[in-house]
Amino acid sequence: MAMDMSAEFREAVCEALPAAEISVDHFYLLMRANQMVAVVRLRCSHETVGRRGRMTEPSYKYRKLLTCNVENMSSRQQVRLEEIIAADIELGVVYAVKEKVRELLKTTDLQAFGTAWEALEAGVRVTTMPEAKSLLQSLTSWKVELQVFCVRRLTNARSEAANLTVKNMKRIGRGYRNHRNYRLRMLLSTAGLRPC
Repeated sequence: MAMDMSAEFREAVCEALPAAEISVDHFYLLMRANQMVAVVRLRCSHETVGRRGRMTEPSYKYRKLLTCNVENMSSRQQVRLEEIIAADIELGVVYAVKEKVRELLKTTDLQAFGTAWEALEAGVRVTTMPEAKSLLQSLTSWKVELQVFCVRRLTNARSEAANLTVKNMKRIGRGYRNHRNYRLRMLLSTAGLRPC
């Protein structure tokens, strides 16, 4: 069973289904890693110039590059990213930690997972930044579920897609008076999302 990073939900599933394997969805892990980079960028900006940043500053202007995958960047974007990282050593460190999280999520067996985990821990250990330590602490509390994801590749993308469809239909309908019709509309709209 795949889930987001909710400790309460994990506890409820463990209580109701003690034999179930729980997998944490990689989307939430990457989201936390990108949030760590954004928090450090904002903190560094406030410490150096006393404000959040302006379009004339590369770390603010190209801030989206810090959340992108390097392999999907053009050569021009890679040069800009290198400029941002060279200008601020703390951003370079947290960007490297984020990339180590991505490498961890690419593993498909427990041996590769162990090697990538040690590299991530070593990368966090050399820094004193609380944001990186906090991210590692979160990942450590979800390590077993993370291993299940890496081996089984289970996500909750299908249920998230169905939930989004239901929310959109509810918004479009601007409220339904007949629950039976509302239920049928949801079943019809999500029928294409179910496995055959």
